[in-house]
Amino acid sequence: MTRGPTGKELEAVAPRRRTFLVRLCNLLYLLTTRWDFQLMLRARRILLAQMLPRKAANLSVYSDVVLADYRHLAVGDNVTINRGCHLSASGGLVIGNDVAIGHGTSILTTEHGYSDPAIPIAEQPAIFKPVTIGSNVWIGAQVCVLAGVSIADGTVIGAGSVVSRSVTDPDTIVAGVPARFIKERVDRPAIRQRKPKARKK
Repeated sequence: MTRGPTGKELEAVAPRRRTFLVRLCNLLYLLTTRWDFQLMLRARRILLAQMLPRKAANLSVYSDVVLADYRHLAVGDNVTINRGCHLSASGGLVIGNDVAIGHGTSILTTEHGYSDPAIPIAEQPAIFKPVTIGSNVWIGAQVCVLAGVSIADGTVIGAGSVVSRSVTDPDTIVAGVPARFIKERVDRPAIRQRKPKARKK
């Protein structure tokens, strides 16, 4: 089995130039986003290989997925993006290998400035903050990942969560609004104290 790219390799991927071919592929991608039968899934995979900065092996993107500013989106191998997701990559978005993103999830890399009370918030400049998602991550349905967040390898994020702070410890489960640590995802017998079994009399 060939390994996918490391996080550092993905972060080093340069944005795709907006050539005529890339623009054409983007237009065709938009025309295929309503359907999920195998021909459309295959067509999207081929088009995204031309649109994204890096060709990702075994990338599955389902219907109604919005990829805003896809030129700044670096994706690893074996990634699934389910129906109705919105990925904003303007500030830089890196997704590692073996990542599953549940339907209706939003990943944001920009936010409105709001510090000047004399200017309407909608007219204040956007703030760009990159998001990095590690490898072997499962993001549940209807999750919102806010700008500037990093998610460690092996993280599971519960459905409906809002991730406003980075998840720095690998192999953990987080959930809630805002998302908080729930428990470790894997058994760690070296650090976990097991209760002795009661002996039968």
